[in-house]
Amino acid sequence: MERTKTVLAAAAVAACLPYLALKLIWVAGGNLGIPPGSPLREEGTALWLVNILTIAMDGTVVLLVLALTRPWGRRLPAALLALPLWIACGLLGPIVAAFPAQVLYGVLSGGAGQDSGADELLDGWVWTLVYSGFTVQALALGALFVRYVHDRWGALLRSPLHPDIAAPDRSPVLARLGFAAAVLLTLPCVAGLTTQMADQSADRRIVDAAFLLYTLVALAGVGRLLRTGGTGGTRGAVRRTAPRLGPTLSAAWIGSGVLACWGGWLLLGALTGGGRPLGQQMSTGTLLAYACQALLGLLLAAVGAQQLRHRARLLRHRPAPGGTVRQDA
Repeated sequence: MERTKTVLAAAAVAACLPYLALKLIWVAGGNLGIPPGSPLREEGTALWLVNILTIAMDGTVVLLVLALTRPWGRRLPAALLALPLWIACGLLGPIVAAFPAQVLYGVLSGGAGQDSGADELLDGWVWTLVYSGFTVQALALGALFVRYVHDRWGALLRSPLHPDIAAPDRSPVLARLGFAAAVLLTLPCVAGLTTQMADQSADRRIVDAAFLLYTLVALAGVGRLLRTGGTGGTRGAVRRTAPRLGPTLSAAWIGSGVLACWGGWLLLGALTGGGRPLGQQMSTGTLLAYACQALLGLLLAAVGAQQLRHRARLLRHRPAPGGTVRQDA
């Protein structure tokens, strides 16, 4: 077990190094992997700051690996780990889904339909190196995260999605209103993504399709969490096929993270100029789609977190077998 954890940690850290090295070279003024004529060769404070930010973000992955593998990481407050891990899952999630699909499509199509603007921005080997590293990061960090959560909160994840409560309970009104608002917000978000897909390269369409997939995953996950207030079923009955909390919570976690983090990142790049070197024309519709995507993710995350707190209160105060009310810690 410990050997596997060590291998995963080493793989995650090693996968960070190529990206960190390239970013440090670029911040220092080097042009390794940047072809002549690329917009990235132009001096710009916004682009320099974006590079600094991405160095910090990749460095945070190394810190997360240590927190997930060292004994002191088990003593950290849950909230201190939750936010950076949610961001990491959100940013790496689409890469795991889209990059292998892009590679496979490129092999099968002989490169037809690929994004020519990407090669004008950076040499082809840079994209392959960086996104291969991100994929390894995601898989290794994800495996470490799963092991950490299993060791620390395994009982919670294995608990029934719909715990038996003496009387059926309803989710808080604010949670239901928030989810209804999220469903309405999905309409302009999906419309923006589908409109972009019509005029994009095959590579970009694959990425947008991944975003659409995660939108559905997030909505399904949070929607199911809203029904965790109780089933009103027969108490004490053993239901081996009863759904567990883990899969639903995972869907809500990664889906909301993808929407919030990528929507926010793309919007930041568009507003600061950090996204313009990618050759994208930032229309009002595109900016609106990014803003809706970020807001949708944040709203779903807030609804999911509120519903988890609601679930915890239900389980703390549910009647014990003798008829008294539990006051679990």
